[in-house]
Amino acid sequence: MEFLQWDDEKMSLGIKLIDDQHKELLKIINKLSTSISEYSQTEDVLNIINELIDYANYHFGTEEKLFDRFHYNEMEIHKKEHEKFINKFTAIKNKITNDKIYLMKNAIEIAQETFAYILKWFIAHISGTDRKYIDLFKGNGI
Repeated sequence: MEFLQWDDEKMSLGIKLIDDQHKELLKIINKLSTSISEYSQTEDVLNIINELIDYANYHFGTEEKLFDRFHYNEMEIHKKEHEKFINKFTAIKNKITNDKIYLMKNAIEIAQETFAYILKWFIAHISGTDRKYIDLFKGNGI
C-alpha cells in the first residue's frame, strides 16, 4: 500500500504536465516508504535516492525551462528551492556511498530520515511554492 496517495484537491495544480511529474515523484517517495517497511538494505535505499535525484532533476528542469520562457518573476527563489533539494539528496547519497560511520547506520534509519525530509518538502513545495506559478503557466497555455 502507498504511504501517501495523490489527492487532486490538495495536490493538483491543474497543469497536466506538472501534475503528472509530481505523481511520478510521489511514486518514488512511496518506494522509499516501502523500503522502510520492508527493511531494505542500504544499497536499495541508495538506488531509490539515485532515482529520486534523477527524476527531480528532470522535473525541475521542466519547470525551470518554463520559468525562463515565461519570465517568471519568482524564478530565482524557486530555483534555489530546487537546488537545496538536490543538494540535500546528493549529500545523503555521498554519505551513504563514502562515510563508513554513516554506512554503519541501519539502512532503515537512513531511509526514515530521508523520507521524513522529502515528505515535508514535497507537501510544502506543491501546496505553497508551486501554486505561485499556476496563473502564469495556465495563462500561457500550459
